[in-house]
Amino acid sequence: MTGISQVRRNGFVALFVACGLVVLVAWLRGPAAPSHNQQALHDYPELFVDVTVCPLQGDPLPNGRRLEELGLLRADRYAYNAGDGVRAVQRYSEAQACYRAAGSHSDGARVGRLLTALSARVNTDYAAARLNLVTALDQRRWSDALSEIYRLLLLTEHLRRHGYVEWLNEIIGKIAARASTTP
Repeated sequence: MTGISQVRRNGFVALFVACGLVVLVAWLRGPAAPSHNQQALHDYPELFVDVTVCPLQGDPLPNGRRLEELGLLRADRYAYNAGDGVRAVQRYSEAQACYRAAGSHSDGARVGRLLTALSARVNTDYAAARLNLVTALDQRRWSDALSEIYRLLLLTEHLRRHGYVEWLNEIIGKIAARASTTP
């Protein structure tokens, strides 16, 4: 009698382990974005929608020059840090508002051109990163998806509470786990 119960118990243990392995494999091979989060993938925020004003402290013309210089410094670093491009656009926008407040139309126009060029470049890179993420998720290229998530998080750092940013933060762990287990 003990031989049969021992075989039964071993059978249950083997069945339990097999079920656990099936669940683990299904979790690792399943879709990267669950179907209820597919909308979050396409519901992305605009990067630059806030109306900016010149800071109230100090004279608007020196503030504009200081903010323009900060924008130039950040724009130079954009190739190395995507978040610096977003911050440069914000500084340019503030500088333009200061130049307008000071009545310096030529300075405002110059910064406006810098603002337009850099915001177009950042928005293009943002669209490319979103497209690359969708493609990488569809093709199960987890390390590429992880790189794009990091880039998107840098670009959207100033929009922490948006659903898209929260979705990126939710899936990053799952994608990192898949990237580390895939050869």
